[in-house]
Amino acid sequence: MKCFHIASLPLVALLLSLCSQRAFAQNESRKQITLATYNLENLFDVWDDPYVKDETTRVKPRKELEALAKLLKSLNADVIAVQEVENEGVLRAFVDEMLPGMGYDYVVVGRGNDKRGIDVGVISRVPIQSVTSYKFRKLSLPGEANTWYFARDLMRVRLAVTQNKPLDLFVMHMKSKRTVNKADQQSTKWRTAEATMAKNIIDDQLKKDPQAWIAITGDFNDTPDSKPIAALLKGGESDPPGSLTDLHAHLPPDQRITYLNEPFRSTIDYVMASQALAKLSVKDKAVVLSDKDLLKGSDHAPVVVRFDLNN
Repeated sequence: MKCFHIASLPLVALLLSLCSQRAFAQNESRKQITLATYNLENLFDVWDDPYVKDETTRVKPRKELEALAKLLKSLNADVIAVQEVENEGVLRAFVDEMLPGMGYDYVVVGRGNDKRGIDVGVISRVPIQSVTSYKFRKLSLPGEANTWYFARDLMRVRLAVTQNKPLDLFVMHMKSKRTVNKADQQSTKWRTAEATMAKNIIDDQLKKDPQAWIAITGDFNDTPDSKPIAALLKGGESDPPGSLTDLHAHLPPDQRITYLNEPFRSTIDYVMASQALAKLSVKDKAVVLSDKDLLKGSDHAPVVVRFDLNN
């Protein structure tokens, strides 16, 4: 990296540099992290992947890409979990071209189980330490003969949010409500099995470290009163450390609409957190974006929360 003597910098550039450094130092001292989840609705490129059925999905139009970028710039989140991404290449290209200079140096997308090729991923300013996939876990429910796998994946991304303590972000895109088995109308059992396995994995981690910072987020394809969501929020053997908190549960229903298409407008995207992490959430910064001028790039609205890690 090239270094320049201060005397060679124009005065304006020097002042901007000093202000930027001061702002960075202040942000570091606060250690506030803004987390968002956003279903990008079919972020597909022009290239054919012969191993998935991507031919059935249109390429994301330029106009929608620009709308996504405008929205993400307005959010200015530090970490964004994303769903419905074709591959890491298209997400990296989107970040490089549409979000330059925003500091999203860390981009990851896993190859999941979806036959159409929609996957989950993360873009982050915070360093990623490791990525774990659970797509091979076999899922089951008591009394059910059927077994399942995660429809896409459950991906754990370990983020170096502080020098001494990481944040484990689980990203999931549950099975849609399309019925694929008459014995499982609207695939409710499948989603419940996904939620149950995700909760068991998180419970196992919390048994080892009840103070762990854990969040699970994504498009869960079901409403707050459903069985899959109840399976995620239920207390486990390690309760209360094993319980999760829906960080937007305090919002009125009309202020947390995340799926936008009529007549199915509803809440299906979430950020849930372990008790240790939930205590650090800034309540008035837990919102669902509702600006119609920005919600033009996807059929979902992003869900946002801020954590003050100093607490």
